[in-house]
Amino acid sequence: MEAIRSFASCLWQSATFWKVTAVFFALLNLKNLPIVWHIRVYRYFFKYGYLITPAVEQPALPSTDVLKPISIFSRAPIMELDFNIHKSNSTYFSDLDVSRTALMSSIVVKGAALLEKRLGEQGKKGFLGFILGSVYTTFKREIPAYTKYEIKSHVASFDQKWIYIVTYFLKPSTGSSKKRQDDPEVFRKRLYAISISKYVLKKGRYTVPPKDAFEAAGYTPFLFSATENGQATGVENGNVNGEAVHRKEAAAAEVDSDVWERLKAEIDRGLDVVRPIIEQEDRLMEDFEHKMSSPGFV
Repeated sequence: MEAIRSFASCLWQSATFWKVTAVFFALLNLKNLPIVWHIRVYRYFFKYGYLITPAVEQPALPSTDVLKPISIFSRAPIMELDFNIHKSNSTYFSDLDVSRTALMSSIVVKGAALLEKRLGEQGKKGFLGFILGSVYTTFKREIPAYTKYEIKSHVASFDQKWIYIVTYFLKPSTGSSKKRQDDPEVFRKRLYAISISKYVLKKGRYTVPPKDAFEAAGYTPFLFSATENGQATGVENGNVNGEAVHRKEAAAAEVDSDVWERLKAEIDRGLDVVRPIIEQEDRLMEDFEHKMSSPGFV
């Protein structure tokens, strides 16, 4: 027994032991080390051509690709766990940062230089960047420690100001689940959480219509009417130059009307899905103003 105590005492006082322990703990929590979040986020900018894609016309892409989802995968290390040994609710948001960046970078980064050039010609000054407006998350199942999970994001809809992104936290699909793709219960059992985020694209203080960013990236022009969703489009507002208008008119003749109608139906459906969240934000602001003006509340 004395020998065991002596060995434990030596081990406790050993600098090598603590160095090895620290390295081991760091490896177990690599995702949460300093600067790692920045690497996880910003690598997608450069992956899709940030700073190296010139301000030139991009190859034409079907507008339907804007709605395609993109997935990343992760795990919940020790430093993300709560007292129930599950992924802490607060840590979902750092994963959302990465997932949304991966999605939006894949869609718009290749057209960023061209968009900046166009906006500069219109006299718009300032930094071009996406700003997160809000995030809503509903939790369905817990994510156990070190369990691999999928984070799948897609553009649900957009209007003249906001891009609405829906993100699913999922259990990765297996062979059996892939065979039962038409079973809603299988989907529900895979779901950990759902998030809705909204982004606005700004050039300084100027709000860039999302459609202009999509078109600069080469996506087939969107054939909205002049008053789609009750608002004038970017073209009618003079937010794209004459060349872009010409491209839109030329592309309109080539776009399959059935494909466009299906795309428009998905955009409208996505807007219907997120509209209650949008309206709830207004009600929350009204309630905030009411509470702050109530005697004794401030």
